Amino acid sequence: MEELSMFIKVFMFAKRLLSDFSYLCMTMGTIIYGFSDSPFGEIIVAGTEKGICDLQFLVHNKMQTIHELGQRWGVYTPTTLDNAMAETVAGVIFKGARKRLTIDLRGTEFQIEVWKEVQKIPFGHTASYRDIANRIGKPKAVRAVATAIATNPIAMLIPCHRIIHSDNSISEYHWGKELKKKLLEWEASTTFQTAANAADCQEIPLLNINSSTVPLSEELSKTMFKGDLDGLF
Repeated sequence: MEELSMFIKVFMFAKRLLSDFSYLCMTMGTIIYGFSDSPFGEIIVAGTEKGICDLQFLVHNKMQTIHELGQRWGVYTPTTLDNAMAETVAGVIFKGARKRLTIDLRGTEFQIEVWKEVQKIPFGHTASYRDIANRIGKPKAVRAVATAIATNPIAMLIPCHRIIHSDNSISEYHWGKELKKKLLEWEASTTFQTAANAADCQEIPLLNINSSTVPLSEELSKTMFKGDLDGLF
């Protein structure tokens, strides 16, 4: 019964979250996408006219991945294949290519606040969920911060893989702890400047951020900050 209750709670939370995103989905427009190899497997990169909006490591075949991309961003099916775009992004992230990138962040005001703070974590460094909560001035919102980080749509450029537990142990990652560990080890042994640590780059800002917010419903806000998701993080 407890497992069923938790499942229902998570389902209702996700339903409310999707409702809050309905406005964003309707204003998304067309999405271009492309695939590229990386040292850690193939990635898919997607973007709008405002910038990169989605970056994921492939888990399924390409057709399934494109379908999931369309589901994440609403009623608009990704329309234009542009592998050159994806390869350019991969070159910046994994090879240190000096190319300015722009990302299109879409989420609630709180999510964007968290994602922007995560983006500031320097290349080769880590931070905990509690660190991020403290840095945005909401020390009691650790669980809400974890929820926002778990929904980060742009892997690597918003480096959620740099988030670990307060005891320095590896926390969960959408593509598994093993990949997260490999990414952190790679960054620790890599010296080139990338867009993923552009916050530290004073001479050449490699990452611009465009953001669009949607108001968080009062009900969902209470859910995120009351700790109703105990046991999930």
